[in-house]
Amino acid sequence: MTHSANFFAHLSHSLQAVKDSPVSRLILGWHASCIQAEDSRHGVGFVPDSRLEPHTSRPVHTASLLTSTLKELAGLYVSPFPQEFAAASAACSALLPFADGGGQYLDAVMTCARGDKAAVLGYERDLVPFMRDWGWRSAFFDDLYAGRQDCFPQEEFSRAVREAEWVWLSPEAIRDRWLLSTQNILREKKGCFLQGPGIPALPEAFSALGITHLVAPLCDDAGKTEAHISAGGSAWLCESLRWRVYVTVRQ
Repeated sequence: MTHSANFFAHLSHSLQAVKDSPVSRLILGWHASCIQAEDSRHGVGFVPDSRLEPHTSRPVHTASLLTSTLKELAGLYVSPFPQEFAAASAACSALLPFADGGGQYLDAVMTCARGDKAAVLGYERDLVPFMRDWGWRSAFFDDLYAGRQDCFPQEEFSRAVREAEWVWLSPEAIRDRWLLSTQNILREKKGCFLQGPGIPALPEAFSALGITHLVAPLCDDAGKTEAHISAGGSAWLCESLRWRVYVTVRQ
């Protein structure tokens, strides 16, 4: 099977093993999404950048989202539509959460790439200052911000990945299938980070794709997180989210 089929088959199998629940609240914010299940499980998801792809709601999609369970929403992780992917990523994080006692602090891990070249897919303004504090030599690839300092057209990303020592990806790389078609290119790097929110805790499945580190938030207060996201806030700047790094095992 292809990397794509393998990944989604692994995700589907893992979802079958967990308990389902009706959804009590689903919020799609400007920069993140969040979900609350009737059994109190909650998750934070990824919302594609509306500046790159205008968010247009489709009546049939909205109606389906409002009547779906956690597992039914998680099944939309294969969807290219921003509205569905935002809901699905939140559901995946609720169903397959990262361990609260696991992972490492973000700032402690990020020194691993200090002084090295890093190719970053997407220019996320809230993340750029962190990378500069970590001492990374980052080149960003984003059509919207091309021309800014260290930011280039996205079409040059594949070439830059070959020249870089580290790679940083957002869940957008799953939605547009870039990550699922790279085959062995990421294995040649020192490491590759996949940034959340909205990524399921499946280290083995991501390791098979060449991902070495998963960057995910842990929620300290679901109510405060929901309020922050509802107001259009960024997950990177939410005080009730703790960002952790989980190392995968390469196959």
